[in-house]
Amino acid sequence: MPGIWKRVWHEKTDAESDIVSQVWGSSEDSTSSTAPPAQMAPASKNIGIFSATAMGVSLMMGSGIFSTPASILKLVGTPSMALVLWALGAVISFGGATAFIELGLMYRRNGGTMRFLAHAFPRPKLMLAFLFSWAMIVCIRPGAIAANGPVIGKYWLYAAGQSDSSGWQARGVGFGCITFVTALNIVSAKWSLRLINLLTVIKVVVILIIVITGIVAAAGGIRVEHNDNWSRGFSGTRGDARDYASALTKVFWAYDGFTNLVYSLGELRRPERNLPWSISASVVVVGILYILANVAFFIVVPIDVAINSEEILAAEFTFRVFGQSVGQVALPIFIGLSVLGTICAQTYGVSRLLDSTNEVGFIPYGRRFCGNHAKLGTPIYSLVAIYALTLLYLFAPPPGKVFDLLVDFVQWSTWLFYGLTAAGAIVLRYTKPNHPLRTFKSFHPLNILFIAFCVYITVFPFVPPTSDTSDAPYPFYLSPLLGVVATLAGLIPWYFRMYWWPKKTGVNLMAWIESEDAEDVHGAGFGEQDSEQRVGLVNESELEDVKEGQTRTVVDGKQADGEQIHVR
Repeated sequence: MPGIWKRVWHEKTDAESDIVSQVWGSSEDSTSSTAPPAQMAPASKNIGIFSATAMGVSLMMGSGIFSTPASILKLVGTPSMALVLWALGAVISFGGATAFIELGLMYRRNGGTMRFLAHAFPRPKLMLAFLFSWAMIVCIRPGAIAANGPVIGKYWLYAAGQSDSSGWQARGVGFGCITFVTALNIVSAKWSLRLINLLTVIKVVVILIIVITGIVAAAGGIRVEHNDNWSRGFSGTRGDARDYASALTKVFWAYDGFTNLVYSLGELRRPERNLPWSISASVVVVGILYILANVAFFIVVPIDVAINSEEILAAEFTFRVFGQSVGQVALPIFIGLSVLGTICAQTYGVSRLLDSTNEVGFIPYGRRFCGNHAKLGTPIYSLVAIYALTLLYLFAPPPGKVFDLLVDFVQWSTWLFYGLTAAGAIVLRYTKPNHPLRTFKSFHPLNILFIAFCVYITVFPFVPPTSDTSDAPYPFYLSPLLGVVATLAGLIPWYFRMYWWPKKTGVNLMAWIESEDAEDVHGAGFGEQDSEQRVGLVNESELEDVKEGQTRTVVDGKQADGEQIHVR
């Protein structure tokens, strides 16, 4: 038992203390030398297999399973069809997860999908990688964190006996939670991971309690109001294609998170073992628990009550099963804590992505700020930037159906780029068939199924519904349209950064692609420990930085003063 406890909370090996610094490319945006700022330090190997699995489970098993089953039921009409969609979501997500495992092992650096798209689709001028970074940093992750914050508020206010938990009170609670998580991530990466681990355990226990009590209720061990939710089968199932697209969007919102680990690959120990096991385990475990939790919900809660409960269906379930003290107070508090774990995982992952986009030069002057603080070991500037954007999404929308709007808004861009990334895995299998770090191969039929559903949930939200939507709080096309506009808006900074700026300065912002490919070929010959800390092998012409007459030349991984440059 002490050994298990130590692995869960400390997970420290000798490799963790090894410092792996970064390649700092051209500093065309800096007025100083090309070296990283003195107060910045590289990332260390903080993530073991338990934390890696927890990062996926914690993000996947967030607000989705507690807040979307009622909305999905309303869209498809029956619990039986809703269950089919939840099972389908697990299979499709696993197909996508295998593509991310293959790509993650090929490109073992922080940044994840940004780097995958850059290597798979480098033309024109890293457009897809840039647009993904833009959408994820400006829209997807801040919007998702902002959507989760009020969900915590609703559950905790429900536990406090507040009859009206919508609006600014729930947002106020969300603001406090988001602020706490950001502060913890700034102070300590290790304690952030430990909190993720703890909250992951809590949320798995909460789901297991819901599943077990639902089974006991079905067996007659707990007296609940009888309903015909399951006996009716598929009778009453709706057939609107657009409603199914919206329902699948919410299903995949709940499954979104299996990619979270890839943004922190540079901090993952033993990726050959830990990456496949952690991502696969997170999808399988979460899929099984989701299906069983939905069965339990609709054993206990009648359809009309479930639909009207909206985001607090789980609280309604616990109230009916356990009564006032436990059902309305204790479990809603723990459900709120489980959503807090999701915010922790989201914040940790996206801050590493923003740091990576700074590192490769996508953001002007970004190389002044990327990297970890020397004392705290965390990407402070990236965390503060994400925090500011999150607060914008949290407080800007008016009160009302903010959760559904934000979910659909961020999901359109999310699954567009997920589908493109899975397609990139197929493309790279043919364009780079002998990549030395491809130690895992995904199953292409599953990848294609994943891509097909990504296309489906990005196209059909624009199809007009057949039912009357006059009482809808906003037009059916508003959320996906906002996703399209927000994503395409990134073309403006992309043009100026990747075309206009290089023409003006002569800086090559694509050189890091070839440098990483060369480094992978060189590094694949090392053992596991060495491959994680290998010296970058780059071309002299690619990393010769010129700024105001000052020149720094890097040849075969060494600077002129003999200092080695390592790659994170």
